[in-house]
Amino acid sequence: MASVLHTGILIIHVLAGMMSLVMGVVAMVTRKGGKPHRRWGRGYMWAMGAIFVTALMLLYFRPNIFLFVISILSFYSALTGDRVLLRKFADRGQRAGRIDWIASGIGLAAGAGFMAWGGLSLAGMIAVRYPPVFFWLGIGFGFILARDAFADLRQYRRPATDRQWWIYFHIERMLSSYMAAVTAFMVQNVGRRMPVEIGWITWVAPAMIGVPAIAYWVRIYRKKFAARPAKAQNERDSLAEAGLIVGAE
Repeated sequence: MASVLHTGILIIHVLAGMMSLVMGVVAMVTRKGGKPHRRWGRGYMWAMGAIFVTALMLLYFRPNIFLFVISILSFYSALTGDRVLLRKFADRGQRAGRIDWIASGIGLAAGAGFMAWGGLSLAGMIAVRYPPVFFWLGIGFGFILARDAFADLRQYRRPATDRQWWIYFHIERMLSSYMAAVTAFMVQNVGRRMPVEIGWITWVAPAMIGVPAIAYWVRIYRKKFAARPAKAQNERDSLAEAGLIVGAE
């Protein structure tokens, strides 16, 4: 019975992973703000949620600290990247809800826990059979998660004043979640077939490509908004020029 349950959960997990990789790409290439973009983006979000839930369930059958870390990090990025659309006009009363506070609190605690795990393992206080480089990965991923969650908690109390802040936030978080999903795919399908001494490469290779790419796209949108005269810049015109809404040209 346990093996049947494990197989069923694994199938759902794999299918959700494949769907997220496909829908994420489609959402990226469709016109920002249009119905197709929103539809595929929401589908991607639900697929990431399915990955997260099934990953937690699979940990019962096969504990893996690193998949636990990447599952939380990827889902947190997708969740916050999606929910920012509900609070993009904080100056008009669209503030963080209870789910935002809870998610960021859990993210902060999880990130701190991952860093502690990596640090204690490096110090030899926790007996685990991983090469030392994996302890540094735990610290690194834990720091990213804790940093993002802490920044979010601060922003819930003091919303940003930049009218386009949510656009940069949305781009960064959704692309970060996709990068984490690609990392998990690489680890499971490539890293497992590599010698353990160099398997860690699959954990960092997507980030080495993705982080500069995300920074580049955020910079592109910042330049698009900055190019407009300050007096002429308003919400709708700015979004139309950046390609984030349709029908406003």
